[in-house]
Order: sequence, then structure tokens, then C-alpha cells
Amino acid sequence: MTDKEQKDLRAYCAFLLKEYGFHISPSDPIIPALYIIHKEMQHSIQSSKTLASLVKEASARISPKQYHFQYPGEAWKFQLGIALKWFLVGLIAVLLTWSGVWYWSMIKDIDKARMIIEASGPAGELVKSVQKDEDGYYFIDFTAPKDDSIRGFEEFRKLNVKTVRVYLGKDQ
Repeated sequence: MTDKEQKDLRAYCAFLLKEYGFHISPSDPIIPALYIIHKEMQHSIQSSKTLASLVKEASARISPKQYHFQYPGEAWKFQLGIALKWFLVGLIAVLLTWSGVWYWSMIKDIDKARMIIEASGPAGELVKSVQKDEDGYYFIDFTAPKDDSIRGFEEFRKLNVKTVRVYLGKDQ
């Protein structure tokens, strides 16, 4: 380093120190060391800013959710809001499921009613033949087919060769 460069460097360092409130003469031997420290700090600050901008840019791409609670009770209200949100979502899911089951059962009931209506023709004829005896029991008389072949009934009485009485229950 030439004398002129060294003199300029010392003057610059003295100027910087004076600006920050330190009064050191330009001929002081610690000036070059302070200058090197100053330049290293500038480089470190610049590196930190670059690194901070890279981290900020990366976090902006990730978009993390950050919550800053500054007053008492804010965190509790935040958790209450989350619980309320999930309660409402669950309630909506339960209501949709319930309405689906209700609709399905309604359709199944309609199918069952159709089956009853379709079966009511022969059943209506069968109901017309129901009779009641003196003790209050309902019964139906079936006429047996040829050769006296009858399927076994739980409670019945064979009236004659061609007729079987099946007891259905008692009137209350």
C-alpha cells in the first residue's frame, strides 16, 4: 500500500469513526484494524440481508400460517373459533347423512307400499274368507286339493276330507 493510499484509508476510517461518535486521530495505529472490522461488518450485514430475503422468498412460496396473539384471551378465542368451525362442518355432514338416510328410507317405504298394493289383490280375497268362531278366534277354511294332501299347519283342524281350518289368532 502506498503512503497516499494509507493516508486516504486512515482519513476515511477517522471520518467513519467521527460520524459514529468516536474521536480518533487519522495517525492512530488502530485505524486499519477498525477499517477491516468495519468492512467485515458491512459484508456480514449484506450477507444477512441477502439470506433474509432468500428465506422470506422461500417462506412466501410455502405460505405458512402464522398467528400472533398480542392480547390476553386471543389464543383461547382462536381455539374456540376452530372448534366452532369443526362443529359446524360436522353438523352439516350429519345433516346431509341424515337427509340421505331419510330419502333412502322414504324410497324404500314407497317400494314396500307398492309391494303391499300388488299383493293386496290375492290378500284381499284371502281376508274376505276370514271367519270368527264362538270363542272369538279368527280362522280361514282351506279346501284341500285332491287325494287329501295337506301341508302341515301349526294349529289347524280338519273339518272334513276336503276342508282344513287354520286358526289365525284371537280377537281381543
